[in-house]
Amino acid sequence: MNIDTLIKNGFIIDGTGNKGCHQLVGIKGDKIILPENESEIVAKEIVDASGLVVAPGFIDIHTHSDITLLVDSRGASKVSQGVTTEIIGNCGMAATPYPPARKNEIREAGSVIYAKEVEWSWEDYEEYLKKFQITGVSMNVGFLIGHGAIRAAVMGFDDRKPTEVELERMKQYIKEGMKLGAVGMSSGLEYPPGMFADVDELAELCKVVAEYGGIYSTHMRNEDDYLLDSIKESIEVARRSGVSLQVSHLKAVGKQNWGKVNDAIKLLENACHEGFNVNYDFYPYTASSTSLTSQLPKWAQEGGWARLEERLLDEDLRQQIKKEVTVKLETSVSWHSIMIASVQTKINKELEGKNLEEIADLKQKTPVEAMLDLIYEEKGAVKMIKFSMSEQDVRTVARGKLSMVGSDGYALAVDGPLSMGKPHPRSYGSFPRVIDQYQRKEKLFSLEEAIYKMTGAAAKKLNFTDRGIIKGGSFADLVIFDPDLIKDAATYTDAHQYSKGVHSVYVNGEKAYEKGKFLDPKSGMVARTGTHD
Repeated sequence: MNIDTLIKNGFIIDGTGNKGCHQLVGIKGDKIILPENESEIVAKEIVDASGLVVAPGFIDIHTHSDITLLVDSRGASKVSQGVTTEIIGNCGMAATPYPPARKNEIREAGSVIYAKEVEWSWEDYEEYLKKFQITGVSMNVGFLIGHGAIRAAVMGFDDRKPTEVELERMKQYIKEGMKLGAVGMSSGLEYPPGMFADVDELAELCKVVAEYGGIYSTHMRNEDDYLLDSIKESIEVARRSGVSLQVSHLKAVGKQNWGKVNDAIKLLENACHEGFNVNYDFYPYTASSTSLTSQLPKWAQEGGWARLEERLLDEDLRQQIKKEVTVKLETSVSWHSIMIASVQTKINKELEGKNLEEIADLKQKTPVEAMLDLIYEEKGAVKMIKFSMSEQDVRTVARGKLSMVGSDGYALAVDGPLSMGKPHPRSYGSFPRVIDQYQRKEKLFSLEEAIYKMTGAAAKKLNFTDRGIIKGGSFADLVIFDPDLIKDAATYTDAHQYSKGVHSVYVNGEKAYEKGKFLDPKSGMVARTGTHD
């Protein structure tokens, strides 16, 4: 038999959770074959994987690469970890749909990071997905419908219930997206406008998602003092709609809440025992990263950036914001626990990598004044890193049987336009770090289980029938790595560093990465639920 690539002498971990074994793996076109006899094979390329692990390409179930993959087709920070599929549109944030006027507002406010690096020529899901095909990317892309995006498109940033007509329009957006192969809907209930939605609205929308076999991925309403209430709310949405639930980046924020993840996991496990399809994802770090505006009171964010800007200029309202922010942050973390990751203007670039205490000293202001001034000067487009979790909680979450690995990061690069700022290291190191830190060093689980959390578990959740496991006929998304050397290199102070130990990566049969070199074959495709591929 003539094939393109034969991988021999490798230790195959197939993504099912079963024990690994030595086996031949072949690539013919964009599919995997499993030859029994090497003598019957004629291959254009032979890879000797002695001492190496061969696994399915990792599926990053929680990413925000909606724009970055259109800026740089290599997907460098992810492919170098062994990731071959990105699930975009998380936390309710998506690059479509936005009416022209609203789209410009979102771009200017920096709500979609790196938005200014690419021309938004699309207006709907179909045009957006075509952009990936026209541009060409070297990773697969599965997309979620962003609840925040469709709510903004239909009713702006108003804090109210939708009318029947508005709810129906949102349902129509979901139907359009699901018919084009969306893997489900995401929500960001800590951000506007998602924070203004109630359980009734979410459940009604998720009924449509459930009809198409999609998931509901939720950045919950609260991850600190009201974590358990938020878990219960998420389960209630699943209960009313029948949707498959994916809790995003499960964590407990603030020292006063450390340990609550144990009860959170129990609630999710109990829901599973009741017959609900429930999982969660995590990243292997004790710091989170999001917009600095997320620390502001809910009422201050109603109406979008234009209204927030007005409130920051109103002295009475500003004083109220300062009071509430101070109480929230000083009882949960501290000012030095919040580091500025990225800004948009040149004048504030020197603040990237500094915490709010340092910035306050530099500006000779109080930390809360420095924070609000920065938000105002950057029109809300400030990304932060927040050190707020305990290592023990991260271990607990990682070890859980319902867990999957999701970076909550971006496909970035150490060169070009995506090398700016001081991003969270999770964009460069999440998957190798899970193997190095939690499997190899701490032995929280076997290597087979670690790979399952990165591959087969996500494929099953997303209803990817032809990805995430090594079997004959599956798409040839593969990673070959050294199990003794694979590790993350990115740090909080120097995140733009590729991970180590990955030998090579194949995306749909084409080699995308080999020994530190990005080949950029642009062989990625839109990964859809079921057999839409």
